[in-house]
Amino acid sequence: MPRYKSKHKTEINRYMRAVLSGKEGAGELERCAVQRHKNDLKNAKQLGIFHDEKAADRMIDLMQLQVHTTGEFNGKKFVLLPYQKFMVWCLFGWKRKEDGYRRFSKAFISVGRGNGKSPFAALLMLMLICFDEPKETRAELVLAATERRQTKFVAGEIKRMIKKQPALKKRFKIYQNNIVFTPDESYIEALGKEAKSKDGMNLHAFVADEVHEWRDEHRGVLDKLQTSMGKRRQPLEILITTAGSDQSVIWLEVYESACQVVRGIYSAEHWFVFICQMDQGDDPHDPKVWRKGNPNLGISVKEKYLQNLSEEARHNPAKLNQFLRYHMNVRVRSSIKAVDLELWAAGKTELPDLTGKVCCAGLDLGWTDDLASLALCFPLHSKQEKPRYAIKQWSWICEETEVRDLSSQPWAGWIKSGKLIVTPGNTTDPQAIYNKIAEIRKLYQLRTVALDPNNARAVGIALANDMGIDVFDFFQTTRKYNEPVQTFLTLLKNGNLLHDGDPVLSWAADNMVLKEDAAGLVMPDKNKSTEKIDPMVASLMALSECLYLDTDRNGYNSHEFRIL
Repeated sequence: MPRYKSKHKTEINRYMRAVLSGKEGAGELERCAVQRHKNDLKNAKQLGIFHDEKAADRMIDLMQLQVHTTGEFNGKKFVLLPYQKFMVWCLFGWKRKEDGYRRFSKAFISVGRGNGKSPFAALLMLMLICFDEPKETRAELVLAATERRQTKFVAGEIKRMIKKQPALKKRFKIYQNNIVFTPDESYIEALGKEAKSKDGMNLHAFVADEVHEWRDEHRGVLDKLQTSMGKRRQPLEILITTAGSDQSVIWLEVYESACQVVRGIYSAEHWFVFICQMDQGDDPHDPKVWRKGNPNLGISVKEKYLQNLSEEARHNPAKLNQFLRYHMNVRVRSSIKAVDLELWAAGKTELPDLTGKVCCAGLDLGWTDDLASLALCFPLHSKQEKPRYAIKQWSWICEETEVRDLSSQPWAGWIKSGKLIVTPGNTTDPQAIYNKIAEIRKLYQLRTVALDPNNARAVGIALANDMGIDVFDFFQTTRKYNEPVQTFLTLLKNGNLLHDGDPVLSWAADNMVLKEDAAGLVMPDKNKSTEKIDPMVASLMALSECLYLDTDRNGYNSHEFRIL
């Protein structure tokens, strides 16, 4: 019998040579994945495994019969890129010698955002439910995420692929949360957190999507999925993700183990690992390293897009964090130093005459041994001009504070210059703030005041009822802060945020650290900032109110988020 000649082996070997020689521009962990495969080919006999090229070719061919469903490639046949063929070559080619079943029962795949993780995961699930060898009758497959709505990305791809392929369409029934393969009643189900309490599962495969978003509260979901695979002959656990932060506890555990496996530090023969990320010491703004986190560079990830993001990230720490995490695919800290002090210094100027100008206010109240700050934000642009704002602030501190020595610097200097106002007693005096707001209303057109309802409800009621001011709740969440923070940093970068060099505000700007949530949204972090940031928090709330005034300009902050 003639020896089988693979259709795809030449291309895959070419890819492997390019990676190992440096021509492909791959990162260290991608090189490790390729080297691991080469080592396994040499040591297959000792490891009790063999590589079935025919089986791997079959899966590649079947995948390439499917069609794209989104964007510029909609309706076109899938042509797997060499690195994708390499992954299929490994996942479906490597088998155990003892029983002929698939070697790998766990796959960890991590690439930057926009590199086709969802379509690739959808293809894998279609192959496993329709074409696995041997076919698993009444196979149960699950798409899992932190929330059911997150599963729509992979589930949507699967549904659209089925609808675009007549041979598949007549063999499936599609429901809202289930996709049923009618010939043998196999199905794919989308699950969120409810998977934790779902008993009786007998899974053939599952995809855990965006593992970097999974927290300790989701650990039970992953445990339930992993322990429900013991009765199947060759189950496959597929973890797809971009990089996480130091808050991504489950991702961090899996990622660190995956790195040890692919580097050969310890052996886990059932794990397949493929990670594309920028290497430590690389300059993220150098286009030569972008391919390391983006193996689809030039195809689904456009170089011009990354160039624009890189430019935005140069002087914006929050944007840099996002660029590194989601596009260079490297772990970041959830706490981010917020303000570039060179840019802040460049924004210092003699403010124009603001008398009679429209403004909005933010009020951040500290009660005992704390600062209280009131900030005003003035729009300086017309609707036809680029956004430009000026900021002013006032801060108060109680005289009987136990944590500050008000006779020492910088406190004494600020008090002497009038930049910090001392109030009697050991708590903030709200009357002093009311008096200042009354003065402000005589000088400027004060439209609204934003404040945190959790510690200033009574003050808000007094401002609204006694002074007739429009007061709006500003809840301390990333959802509320992200837009004003990003706008603030962009304005600062572009020279369109002006301040008068107020030393208390500048001190707070230097202190401010941001924290990032699982969705990449940011807000000031009072707990991790080096010192008080109340003047900056008040300024961001004031800017948020001004952005609302510009609703017809940028659509920010619709009324449904604003509580009077």
